[in-house]
Amino acid sequence: MAGKGRVVYYSTEETLRAVLEGQSDESELEVSDSSDVESDHLSHPSDHSDTESAPTLPNDENARNQVDVPPEPQNEPRRGRGRGRGAGRNRGQARGRGQPVQVAEGEEDIAQDVLIAKNGTVWQTTPPNRGRRRIQDIITTPPGITHAAKCNSIEEAFGFFITPAMADLIALETNREARRKVRQWNDDNPENRREWNEVDSTEIKAFIGLCLYAGLHKSNHEAVSLLWSENEGRPIFTATMSRNRFTSILKFLRFDNRATRQERQADDKLAPFRDLWNLFQVQLPKFYIPGPDLCVDEQLVAFRGRCGFRQYIPSKPAKYGIKIWWCCDSQTCYPLNGEVYLGRQPGQQREVGQGARVVKQLVAPWRRSGRNVTADNFFTSIPLAEDLLKDGLTYVGTIRSNKPHIPDAMKANSTRQVNSSLFGFNDQATLVSYVPKVKQAVLALSTMHHDDQVDGDAQKPEIILYYNSAKSGVDNLDHLATMYTCRRKVNRWPVALFGNVVDVGAVAAFIIWMGNFPPWKISEGKRRRRLFLSELANQLVMPHIRRRALTPTLQAPIRNAMKMVGVDLPPPVQQAQALTSAGKRKRCHLCPRAIDKKVRLACDSFKELC
Repeated sequence: MAGKGRVVYYSTEETLRAVLEGQSDESELEVSDSSDVESDHLSHPSDHSDTESAPTLPNDENARNQVDVPPEPQNEPRRGRGRGRGAGRNRGQARGRGQPVQVAEGEEDIAQDVLIAKNGTVWQTTPPNRGRRRIQDIITTPPGITHAAKCNSIEEAFGFFITPAMADLIALETNREARRKVRQWNDDNPENRREWNEVDSTEIKAFIGLCLYAGLHKSNHEAVSLLWSENEGRPIFTATMSRNRFTSILKFLRFDNRATRQERQADDKLAPFRDLWNLFQVQLPKFYIPGPDLCVDEQLVAFRGRCGFRQYIPSKPAKYGIKIWWCCDSQTCYPLNGEVYLGRQPGQQREVGQGARVVKQLVAPWRRSGRNVTADNFFTSIPLAEDLLKDGLTYVGTIRSNKPHIPDAMKANSTRQVNSSLFGFNDQATLVSYVPKVKQAVLALSTMHHDDQVDGDAQKPEIILYYNSAKSGVDNLDHLATMYTCRRKVNRWPVALFGNVVDVGAVAAFIIWMGNFPPWKISEGKRRRRLFLSELANQLVMPHIRRRALTPTLQAPIRNAMKMVGVDLPPPVQQAQALTSAGKRKRCHLCPRAIDKKVRLACDSFKELC
């Protein structure tokens, strides 16, 4: 029995395209019952019935796909292949808007050299003619560091991203919060009043340096008491600041004004960290020009505390955390632009097309640059690729099979051969379906590739090979930031984000430093980044250690620790000549209060010394 055909109506655009692809002589548009075999079984509604337009297929298995075609008249000139793209295909009777195409059952998605998706998108299975490189594939600016990224020290490179303005902001808000807490304590405990010694940007940098040093030695989750332990600790912690001072700064660490937070948080979930995040984002694109490939992907910052936009991603090692979308250079993994995922903001509706919006927003500064954007199937769609192409950017990425633009013939099934590929082409994009295993299919979309080239023993398409080479920019950034992370276990999500900002800034500073001094520590190979972080931590803490060394009343363990880290101490004060008898015994100014040691000697400033 003849299978019932499916009627496909051509739009005005498709009809004009089909007419323009034909030859210009009258014989090309001649209405004839003897169209060549490549015609799409065109039928004239007024001349033929529906049963006549769909020929009956025989039951013989060998003749299932054979259709009886009338012989071609000898006197009619043969049609040749035109010069344009797709010329010579689907020739025959001129198509009108109401003229359907009959496709036999079992061939609904593939009819000779055409694949048709559910939404009517037509993909040609033969590649277009090769031509000149498109304007989207031409890059005019060489990649690398900018002139503003010139630096002479590692601390200066790190200062490009954790700027003095950011350190001043942290010091300002930390002091504000500490004063509020101390004032509250003094009101509740008037007999045991406390004071807060304000921090400055130098001490904030020293605090960051200690966090980096702990992450460098995988000690970021060790108890603070062990870091300052006389037996198990390291001298640099004791020399920089006391243990209580470190815990106090970590406790009071803030990045915004608490008094105005509630008003700002009504419109922005990131309000407690927004100011610092914006300062960090402004710095990233200033110091590096990306290469030809941009990568867009997500990073999950580990955090299990209370947070209104905490995410659960089981495929990530941390599983719970704060999601950040990044745009990075694919080759060097330099971070260029980022966005914290906040979910639905207060007063907003559910977002549709989030993936496309994120990609276009992150790559907006590089429009009209001729670069390529690579992303995974969460972001990929045909409209996104077309929009980026209008902005002068190409796109390569995997795509999900449930998209309406995907033909059924490209989806996974048991009949397709392993390591086989099926291509689909249109004027702007190339779609490929590759079968790595039985009943599996990998779909990829590209507006950069326009051929059906495959390579290797597995016969992988060039599109998938290119995607594999350019997809790991954000993953590499996350790997480097996590390897020696300075983040400590905290219950406040702004502090967790701040730790990630420091880690990402350290990665960016390392890339800038290597761009300035490529031969630096080249004999150390992969250890160069570890040495970079060690030197960075030392340069951050040394100004504060030298300032602390000027204190004449430092205890012996602190002075010994400073000597071990290479700080030259001033000569001790000659106290013997300055001491005078105070008459009445008073408590020693240097000894701990718990010892309660009483002495009779005092210095010229009338402070009792034992």
